[in-house]
Amino acid sequence: MRYGVFASLLLHACALGLAFISLPDFLRTKVVDAPVIPIDLIDEAEFAELTSVPAMAPKPKPKEEMPPELPKPKAEEPKPTPKAEAEPEPQPEPAPEKKPEPKPEAAKPKPQPKPKSKPKQEDLDLDALSALVDKSRKAEPSSGEDSSAVLEADRAQEAIGAGDRLTATEIDKMRAAVSRCWNASAIIGAPEPEKLVVVLDIDLNRDGTLAGAPRVVNAIEINLSGNRFWKVAEQNAIRAVQACQPYDFLDPARYQDWKAFTLNFDPSQMAGF
Repeated sequence: MRYGVFASLLLHACALGLAFISLPDFLRTKVVDAPVIPIDLIDEAEFAELTSVPAMAPKPKPKEEMPPELPKPKAEEPKPTPKAEAEPEPQPEPAPEKKPEPKPEAAKPKPQPKPKSKPKQEDLDLDALSALVDKSRKAEPSSGEDSSAVLEADRAQEAIGAGDRLTATEIDKMRAAVSRCWNASAIIGAPEPEKLVVVLDIDLNRDGTLAGAPRVVNAIEINLSGNRFWKVAEQNAIRAVQACQPYDFLDPARYQDWKAFTLNFDPSQMAGF
């Protein structure tokens, strides 16, 4: 303990000694010697020359003149487009002069026919007249049979309506064939069945088959009538023709005659009304 105190006192004493030695020199003002400046004596004329500012000042440089700006060229105005010259209106062609209609010549009077001379009446031969009457009476039965046959053929042709190209035999065969496939019960009870006629155009191949669907000639009339029985008769006629093919009973040698014909369906005759 004593050694520490002794060391501390020794250090403090050294510090105080250094302070006394160096402090007076630090507080003392140092004298700085000013530099010696030599002075030359000159007269007033030299002084005036040295102090004249205009003589010593440099001359100002002349300003460079900028070249004058060239005037900008004006934009060329667009030239006005020349107006299209109006096309001259076509002048109307002068109307052709009407030629005067020729006056009708006066009709010449027709010469009146000369009256025919009446033939002289011959004397009536009663004997010859009676002979002619007897011959006509004898010929009446045969002519009646022929007329009934012709009437029957006409009725068959009207019922089938095959036209003039089919023979009476072909007409009968055609009617018999179509009747087998035709439904007559569909129009039973129809008012005025004789008016329900259906006209068909038929085209056949050489073997008797249909070359196309039958065409109803009076279809517009049937549709506009509003008669449902007539419409049923039309459908039944088409089905009957299609169902009964082929019509192989027709003679192939006469194909050009029956390859196209018109068929009239008269229900009143087909059904026997």
